[in-house]
Amino acid sequence: MSDLFYLNTRLHAMRAQLLSRREYETILALPDLSSIAAALRESPYGQFIESTGGEVPEAARIEEALRRNVSRTLSRLLAISSGDCAEGVRIVLGRWEVQAVKTVLRGIVSGASPAEILSSLVPTGLHDEAALEEMCRQADPRALAELMVTWREPLGRPLLRALPSFREPRDLAILESAMDRCWFEQAAKRLQEIQPSSPWADGEDALPLFVSLSVDTTNLMTVLKEVVDRIVPGNPDRHLLPGGRIFDTNALDRIRASPTLAEALQEAGRSLFLRPLATLPAPAKEIPFLAVVERQLDRVLLRASRGLARVDPLGWGPLVSFLLDKLREVRNLRMIVRARLVDLPEAELGHLLILEY
Repeated sequence: MSDLFYLNTRLHAMRAQLLSRREYETILALPDLSSIAAALRESPYGQFIESTGGEVPEAARIEEALRRNVSRTLSRLLAISSGDCAEGVRIVLGRWEVQAVKTVLRGIVSGASPAEILSSLVPTGLHDEAALEEMCRQADPRALAELMVTWREPLGRPLLRALPSFREPRDLAILESAMDRCWFEQAAKRLQEIQPSSPWADGEDALPLFVSLSVDTTNLMTVLKEVVDRIVPGNPDRHLLPGGRIFDTNALDRIRASPTLAEALQEAGRSLFLRPLATLPAPAKEIPFLAVVERQLDRVLLRASRGLARVDPLGWGPLVSFLLDKLREVRNLRMIVRARLVDLPEAELGHLLILEY
């Protein structure tokens, strides 16, 4: 308990470094990347923008500054955590790590350059810049899996074991599902080892909530992609994770059976996800609609963790809420930068940002 109290005290100071709504609005009103970079120089990202040397485009300068800031922030968080607190941090960052490795895999399979893949990554604090660059330089999924096994990374062996099944259909869902399942099993094991601290009145706790809602979001997005791509899986449960609290197998089957995405979303909306799914905008040509759906689902976990942080300020809520808010901030800033590069209309950009929830 004392370790968690100390960590939450430090988190209070770290949260003060997050951007405010007013700072977001200022950045959104700026016309180009040069002015955005200048604004960020006046923020906690300033020292990282200044330390990016060489003649590089403003977009690349900002991207690198964001990666360095996140890596420094999360590395510091890991350094001040010990015992159960360190395990709690790793549960949340482990989910972030899966997303990072998925990004690398997708880039490698699509033939993107190491620089292109690196620019798409959000660091997790578990790897420094040099390690991320080495992962991006791998020639194929097997080379990446073997590198991670060499580094004794938990995701390495599940990825390696899934490669034979991936080889013929070249379906990335096979590799991604293997890593998702590995993360869930590790998170469930860590949760059993951590003594819950100060859960609120009905016994809720932020870490189990984070894990279960992450499972629900992953399962829902898997099924929605099947509907969009008209995939009829031979083994419907193959890519689904256990441990969700909103969607059981029957609910996911009903969503999967929907003839259109609109009907699938309507069926999924008969749940805790009603509010974000009911406020989805109309699809636009400029952005993948499922990306908008996923951002809307993120709001559920953000709201839930913030609520628990308020109800139990000495429990796990502040940790989960801070980490999710940091990820939200970096995603927002990267989305703004990329929108400026492709002249994405402000209305469409707004659907990809989470400024309030």
